[in-house]
Amino acid sequence: MIYILDLDGIKILVSGAAGFIGSNLTDTLLEKGAHVIGLDNLFNGRMENLGGALQNPNFTFHKADIRDFGFLLEVCEDIDIIYHEAAFTSVPQSIKMPITCNEVNVGGTLNILNAARIRDVEAIIFASSSSVYGDTPTLPKREDMNLIPISPYGVAKLACEKYLYAYFKVYGLNTVALRYFNVYGPRQKDSTYSGVIPIWLGRIYRNENPIVFGDGEQRRDFTYIKDVVDANLLAGATKNISGEMFNIGASSPITVNKLAAIMKEVCGKEHLRVDHTDPRPGDIRDSFADIKKANKILKFEPKYDIQSGLKDYIEWSKSRNYAI
Repeated sequence: MIYILDLDGIKILVSGAAGFIGSNLTDTLLEKGAHVIGLDNLFNGRMENLGGALQNPNFTFHKADIRDFGFLLEVCEDIDIIYHEAAFTSVPQSIKMPITCNEVNVGGTLNILNAARIRDVEAIIFASSSSVYGDTPTLPKREDMNLIPISPYGVAKLACEKYLYAYFKVYGLNTVALRYFNVYGPRQKDSTYSGVIPIWLGRIYRNENPIVFGDGEQRRDFTYIKDVVDANLLAGATKNISGEMFNIGASSPITVNKLAAIMKEVCGKEHLRVDHTDPRPGDIRDSFADIKKANKILKFEPKYDIQSGLKDYIEWSKSRNYAI
């Protein structure tokens, strides 16, 4: 039964700890008194994301890969809970490298599950994705919908969810999947394979026009990182949710064109235009979350809309001397 409310002295493993979501989660867990073991192969993660954590005596970092079962078996000894954030994270990159995506996301998750089973880990909370829904026309996306992912990344995340449920049913392992919707915020990389918000912020910082794939009328549910961290903590503090999955989103969809307008306004760069180019393979037309289940069971309530989230993100960027 998952129910870890008081984190003082709890021993937690965070996979992907040097990544965008993993590092933000790690910092919060440490603030709440947990002992955190972080692991990351640093393919996407960056040590600078762990600058604060590394100063905390309750944090230990390992450069390691979740495909290394022997290491996981060793490091999971005496672990109470695993937050599994490590992943091959990009839809476009998964289309170029489907085998690697499967090896990391599915094979790595199986290693996590088997190590947790052998070491009697109390619970695993898994970072799933809205990509498991695919491009089905029904909106908003609900947990009980038919799942038809259209990218190798989405297929891999769905396979992981199915393995989590099987390990709950067969081995009694306490597992929960959180389906993230378009997470953004501090420490997200501005790179070709990142989400649209950090890419656009990088371009806006450089006085370059945001680039939209397609007509820009596709709708998304942009979710601020602090809300995602809260959802993870709530999942660790809620009774009787083993085997469940939950949508974690802002539940306030906007079009990509509207996002561009808001970002230009918030950054004071209204003079920039928006350039359009061809749609990308694997991209979903519309995706936003029904979060009634997470609200009812986890008591999850997002605190940030797109304006307040962007404001907080930009203030963080300014504090790091990223001039706008």
